[in-house]
Amino acid sequence: MNKILNNTNSTPIKLCAAFALMLVLAYAPAGQAARSLTVGVTANGSSWEGDNGSGNSDFESDRGGQFAASINYRVNKFYTGLNLQGGTYDFGSDAPTQFTSNGTLTSDDVKVEHSDLDLLFGYYFWSNVSLFLDLKVTHSEWRDTGYEQAFSGLGLGVSGFHPINDKWVLFGSFGFVNGNIDDDEDRSSHGDGTSSALVGGAVYLIDKANTINFGLKLRSYDFDFDDGNDQEYSLNGLFFGYNHTFDFN
Repeated sequence: MNKILNNTNSTPIKLCAAFALMLVLAYAPAGQAARSLTVGVTANGSSWEGDNGSGNSDFESDRGGQFAASINYRVNKFYTGLNLQGGTYDFGSDAPTQFTSNGTLTSDDVKVEHSDLDLLFGYYFWSNVSLFLDLKVTHSEWRDTGYEQAFSGLGLGVSGFHPINDKWVLFGSFGFVNGNIDDDEDRSSHGDGTSSALVGGAVYLIDKANTINFGLKLRSYDFDFDDGNDQEYSLNGLFFGYNHTFDFN
């Protein structure tokens, strides 16, 4: 968590302010408002593949995956949430290129740690469909060289759900973030980037408080570096999770 928050100068301030607002909203008197708090864990069997650009090699992970934890608070139609996921990926002969302020580095047989933090603020403008803001921080670290790369930005998204019966619910979301790439070696902005995520799946209600969920998550990143290099990659895979909801009504 500390590595993620320390990658930019302004992002930690934004995150602290937003999280403080989330806590204030969570404990403020809500009258007769419907309130609930949901915590969850998820296993994501994603693969990491992409293109180093500019005639450089494509790459794909040999092994890897991520675990995620989340907490979401809802008051009537408003909700806010904090999601953190991360994992380690093994690459063989082809790996993501390291575009540093001092030049381009390549490596073989490397492990790369990747993590994402998302702070969400949303509102259900329609009964089953919401729009949300996403404050995002992404962090990657190459274990063999210690090189660290971060992406942070602010974006928008839409989410929705559709009950099938009293036990099954379909859900989906799409979000897009525009931001900056940072090189942790000199802590200066060193490119621009975008990120998008498409999620779809189903929820099974075990009882009123406990649910399991599964589906497919597609994440893509597109980075343009100040030195003219570019890099695209995606982390796609199936997920399975469990949520518990505390109802305060």
